[in-house]
Amino acid sequence: MMTTAFTYSSIQSADGTTIGFQQTGAGPGLMIVPGVLCTSADYTAIAGILAAAFTVYIIDRRGRRGSGAQGSAYSMQKECEDVKAIQEATGATYIFGHSFGGLVTLETAARYASFKGIVLYEPGVAVDDNPAVWEWISTYEQALKNNQPRQAFTAFVQGAGHTPLSKMPRWLAGFILRIMIRGAHWQEKVAMLEANLNEHKETLKLRGSYQHYEAITGRVLLLAGDKSPAFVHRTNKLLADTISGAQQTTLSGLSHLSPENKEAPQDIAGEIIRFLSC
Repeated sequence: MMTTAFTYSSIQSADGTTIGFQQTGAGPGLMIVPGVLCTSADYTAIAGILAAAFTVYIIDRRGRRGSGAQGSAYSMQKECEDVKAIQEATGATYIFGHSFGGLVTLETAARYASFKGIVLYEPGVAVDDNPAVWEWISTYEQALKNNQPRQAFTAFVQGAGHTPLSKMPRWLAGFILRIMIRGAHWQEKVAMLEANLNEHKETLKLRGSYQHYEAITGRVLLLAGDKSPAFVHRTNKLLADTISGAQQTTLSGLSHLSPENKEAPQDIAGEIIRFLSC
């Protein structure tokens, strides 16, 4: 098996913050915008497949190694400026966003209208203006203040609602997560817990505002896995109805984390290549 070669570069965003990114492949430029609690390293498998058709740039969003801190003025606008800065530096006109990265992608496309092709996998858009859905955030934030990262992480996983752990007692879900995620992998997550809180607060600020995505002019493909919960498919349907000409596809056997390494990146990469090569 061939090993994909990556190089690491960085640029300065509009406010002077350093934003790092991994690069591989050859061809038209395609940016990858990771989800919460992830770095560029979590998307090297999908990037390696896409590298046969594209020059791929995997962003390390603010608060990740290789990039600067989110800072006290952190906002969705800062995330969009970071994506725009990398686009201007690389000339990339295609973009793939996963989860919160999908939300950042949509916001950037709506604000700057600068992408020819956009692929989103289960974008983290809050379509409902329902505060009850976000009650977990206060538990998460208090756990971080009390230096209880495990409790915070469990509150997030259950509150996000993407896995069967959401329906388990809190103690049992926490026990399972402690077994599943430990060592260096856990330390990577701990380092991003504060950033995760800030990112979800930005998502909360935008809840119910998805109608402004009708301003997006590029071609859009919305992807989801058939193992994901009903609210994911409802979100994609509302977005497809809002964005002119958007296409929607559900992939068999996939779930929310499928774009990441060791999941099912090959299935999603195939859809990206098919759509952007048309």
